[in-house]
Amino acid sequence: MIIESVAAASAILTSLNGLIKQANETGSGMQQLMGTISDFGEALNTFEVERKSSTFKPLSQSEILKLTRIKKSYERYWKDVHDILLVADPDTLEAFKKAKAEQEAARQQHLRLIAKRKKERDALLHQVLVGGVTLLIGGLIAAAVLTIVIKTFS
Repeated sequence: MIIESVAAASAILTSLNGLIKQANETGSGMQQLMGTISDFGEALNTFEVERKSSTFKPLSQSEILKLTRIKKSYERYWKDVHDILLVADPDTLEAFKKAKAEQEAARQQHLRLIAKRKKERDALLHQVLVGGVTLLIGGLIAAAVLTIVIKTFS
């Protein structure tokens, strides 16, 4: 699932609402609902990260507000799924909770890895810049010394 705009996220959220109503009424389609909500959450996180870090298409204040509202709805939908599973299938609920906790732990680890890589990349860039400036200044000093020596002895 790919989200390209806040409006697209709103449209997907509306379809999720329909799936939840269907699951409430018929008790079927829970696997599809859980998969769809999970995919939506991943796509929403990806969209938010890409747009927040984008220099070409940053999020406007209005989009940030809508995105916050969409995230709250997303969390509310997960609560609805939790409530449906609590009544319909407690075993699946426990497995779901465990999988969700593992997914969140993996996500947090991934975010830490991204932050670590960014820090390492920034440190490397800093080292390269310092080395380049040192080389440039050293070259200028060597050229100046060489010019003085040549002028002195010629």
